[in-house]
This record gives sequence, C-alpha cells and structure tokens, in this order.
Amino acid sequence: MAGSLKRKSQALGSQISGTVKMARFSASPPPIESLPNDLLIEVLAKVAACSFTDLVHAKLATKKFLEASSHNYIFQHASLENFHKLLWNNSKEFWSFMEKCNNNGNPETLYRKGMLEFFTHCREASGMAYLKLSAQKGYPDACYVYGIILYATSMEDEGVKFLKICEAKLGFKLAECRRRVKEFVYYLWVKNKIYVLENDSSDRRGCESVIKNCCKKNVRRNGWDWNDEDDYYGEHTCEACKWNGEVLRFCNMLRTGSYDIMEGDL
Repeated sequence: MAGSLKRKSQALGSQISGTVKMARFSASPPPIESLPNDLLIEVLAKVAACSFTDLVHAKLATKKFLEASSHNYIFQHASLENFHKLLWNNSKEFWSFMEKCNNNGNPETLYRKGMLEFFTHCREASGMAYLKLSAQKGYPDACYVYGIILYATSMEDEGVKFLKICEAKLGFKLAECRRRVKEFVYYLWVKNKIYVLENDSSDRRGCESVIKNCCKKNVRRNGWDWNDEDDYYGEHTCEACKWNGEVLRFCNMLRTGSYDIMEGDL
C-alpha cells in the first residue's frame, strides 16, 4: 500500500510540475484547476503525505493551489520523512509550519515534537503528552517509543498495549520501526536517557515459560541491530521476555547508538 501511495504521489507530483510550467507559459488554466476545491485539497494532502517538496512546488503553481495548500486538512497529513536534518532548522517559516501541523493533529510532527521535548529539552511531561497524542492516532514510531518509556517506568501493561499496536500496524515486523527511530535519534541531542535497572531487566514482568530460562535459550547471542531479521526472539520466546529484551535494546541504543546488546545483559 505504501508503495502504491508513493507511486500515486510521484505521478501527482509530475502532474503538478507540469501545471507549474503550463501556468507560466499558457494563458489558459491547466486541466487540474478544474477540480472541485474539496477534491483538489484531497489530492494535495496525498502529495503532502509523501513529499513535502512536491507540496512546496504545488504552492508555486497557481493562486488556487496556493489557497488550497493552506487548508488545515493538508497540515494534518503532511510528512517530513525526508527532512531529519531540518530538525534544527531555525527559520520561523519552518517552525510555523511545524506548529500548524501540530495544531491540526499531524501524528508525525507530534511525534517529532515529543521526541525533542522528552529526550533533548528534558521536559518529560510535555514530551509524553505529545508522544501519547501521536501514539493514540496510531503513528507506529510513536507507539513504539511511548510504549518503551511506559514499560521502562513500571507501567508495563500500558506500555505493552502500545508496543503491540506498533507491532500489528507493521505486520508484526519491528525492524523498519527500529531503523526509523534510531535514524531520528541520531539527529537528537539526547540529554534525557531512560534506564532499566540491571537487577530488574531479566524478569521485569516475569518469564512466562514453564521451563526455567527456556526463553533465554531461544535468544541469539551474537548481537542485534536494526538491519537484522524481524523474527529475532524466536517463536518460543514468551511475551514478557520479548518486551523486556526490546526495552533493554532501546535503552542501549540511546546510550551507545546501537541496538546491539551483550549476552550478559540478557
């Protein structure tokens, strides 16, 4: 579905680029301008969901495009996926755009704001509030981070609920989510780290296996990072040990930049 949406966005982006050229060199209005305003807003929202750059190009096309691109619905769906480096953009225009997205409930920008507030500005309550809003809208990366933080702060049941939402949305494959979170954290100045106490890490919720240490025997010992296979824990690993391990690896990534963890940490 994501690939199909991206292809549609690229096609729309090409059409918009053509519209820009037509608007410059032709006195007659381009065909896409004949779309009803509601449909044009929907088209621009889909473009914005895949390409912020194409949305900027659309605003330059015609006056009608410029007016439609300022609709709240578009700010709600705009994506900044390819703009990690703009995290520290100091321009008023950029932060004004971010605030408009946040005010319209854009889950991706709410997630970014929450990450900045919690991990960089050390404003935990504010950061958790933004992450929760994003997670409640089903944004997978927010579900993952919010769930991890809840779990690490002794709210295991609530944390697992959001971790499972993330897992389900990604088809029970977390590797891509781990990669995106790690990539984003790379651009953060992480001053607020979360920890799981060493004596609590192995059985925070308690191993559910009827055979003592059975789960640990199913965990590979040669390290793990975002590019490893999704089925890391093994089919016989219980839920408690799985999420204990996930939280340990996230905390390690904040400290070292890598999800890899040594055998002694398990």
